[in-house]
Amino acid sequence: MLGRPEAIVTGTLAGFNAVKYIRGESMVTLSRETAIGDIIAYANERLNTEGGNAVRHTFSGAEYFERMKELGLYSTDNDYIEAKIERLGLKNIFK
Repeated sequence: MLGRPEAIVTGTLAGFNAVKYIRGESMVTLSRETAIGDIIAYANERLNTEGGNAVRHTFSGAEYFERMKELGLYSTDNDYIEAKIERLGLKNIFK
């Protein structure tokens, strides 16, 4: 993955999970029902395909942006996004 939002989220999640691991707590996996969870899983899957390591995935990139829209992961509706994150048990996980 390439891009600022992707780097911020994956770095934050890695640090958060490192602390949880050291404490013996369950680590967080982001659901594929979220754009960030899907792009992480999708990028990792693509790495295992021929030429997949040459593809860069970003939210603004044409390939992944189209995938987000096709899967219904792209939304600018804050209420919808907040309700989804709450339903997935991810609201305020960093508190």
